[in-house]
Amino acid sequence: MRIGPKSDSLLAVLPRFRLPIAVLLAALGLLACGGDKPPAQLPSTAARDRVATRIELVDMVISDPARAAKVRSLYMAMDSLLLETKRTQAHQLVLLGAAQRPSTDAETRAALAAVSKAEASALERYMGLQLELRRYTTADEFARLDKIR
Repeated sequence: MRIGPKSDSLLAVLPRFRLPIAVLLAALGLLACGGDKPPAQLPSTAARDRVATRIELVDMVISDPARAAKVRSLYMAMDSLLLETKRTQAHQLVLLGAAQRPSTDAETRAALAAVSKAEASALERYMGLQLELRRYTTADEFARLDKIR
């Protein structure tokens, strides 16, 4: 006589549904991780390097001196914005790590919220500068400047 689960018991049925259950759990896990895309962030140091390079090459792409000067000033404003935001973030993180006493959870959250708020504010300003940049460049000029890495 064989000892084991009956053919209609849960243990006997489970192996047949193992793959669909795993797929369902994986899909639920992915949905629980957040929205469709990650939150917007201020560009990285690499973006700042590209902006700095474009400052020097604006005159080669834009022939009108007045527009070239305006585009150059916009790139310089982006560079300053990116640099100042990164400095502010670094300063806030240093303050968080340099506390003489252990930080409470509320203090840690407040410091990280300040960093996040500064980044969100800078991102809005950065997007405004990008939109203004598009007003002063033709589609071809913008594309040529955008190719510069």
